Amino acid sequence: MGIGIMFKDRIKDLMHGLGITGALVRIAGVSKYPRLAILVYHRACESIEDSAYLGIPRDVFEQHMKFISDNFKVVSMEEGIRNIYAGNGKGMQVAVNFDDGYMDNYIYAYPVLKKYHIPATVYLTTDYIGKPAIFWWDRVFNAVSLGRMSGIESAAVTDSINKELRLKTDSEIEAALGNIEKSYGAIKKMDPVSMLGWNEIKEMKKSGINFGSHAKTHRDLCILSDKEVIEELAGSKKDIEKNLGIEAGEFSYPFGIFDNRIKRLAKEAGFKYARAGFRGINNKKADRFSLAAIPAGSLAKTSFLAARIGISSLKTTLHLRHCYKCKVVRVS
Repeated sequence: MGIGIMFKDRIKDLMHGLGITGALVRIAGVSKYPRLAILVYHRACESIEDSAYLGIPRDVFEQHMKFISDNFKVVSMEEGIRNIYAGNGKGMQVAVNFDDGYMDNYIYAYPVLKKYHIPATVYLTTDYIGKPAIFWWDRVFNAVSLGRMSGIESAAVTDSINKELRLKTDSEIEAALGNIEKSYGAIKKMDPVSMLGWNEIKEMKKSGINFGSHAKTHRDLCILSDKEVIEELAGSKKDIEKNLGIEAGEFSYPFGIFDNRIKRLAKEAGFKYARAGFRGINNKKADRFSLAAIPAGSLAKTSFLAARIGISSLKTTLHLRHCYKCKVVRVS
């Protein structure tokens, strides 16, 4: 494990051992006005040995869900957003999100969500619904993870590479992938992963799971033309509404990236809100189209999740949230 990662984890363990984490969680839970913490996950897996990029083992995910159920009011995105703007309730409310729409959400996460009665929202990349796919960010992780690094280090290196690649065109990404795979000596065959199909989506919906849009093809919207962005947004919204018979008003920016133009187009497409990628807790001053979130899929211990929620809440209290005027980048 890298020195930086090891140091941060030891600090988190120390905070937990000293009772600081618990104190921060208790403080977050008793604030005078409602706040909304949005926990973001991507993939779920059977075990740590079976871990994929941005994947959380099933047992760790269950520990996360039990923790938030025991300590906070767990809400849907729609309810949580309505509550913070209307001033309904007090303290921290928590919503659970999954981005992309991998089939492993249904296999490993969905049973846990049902067990704890958690109304999570899954943001679907609609062009891939019901299809096998190999995403370029998974190819990067596949190449990097063949080295001698730990899974955590591989994910950190992959994050760094992906932050550069996601700003490039499809042809530039493909060329870069060839160089990366050659550099790391990638020879491990990658099988396409299954994405959620409409049958699974409809079953989950009947159990209280909500669905929103993550665009059609998961490209960085900021590098597309207005016409292309509208197609990505309106096309995905239409697909969800047609197949589920609902108004698809929930949106998550691919990669968490947006600018003022993309925010305007999301509003014009008919979405009610959009979740961005920067860390933070939302209160009544939050912009509906740049909602903050807490990346939770990489947190291997419940105490780490508690620390991240508590520290983010403290920063919100002290008005230390960092604001971006244009692009906002997801931090994993």
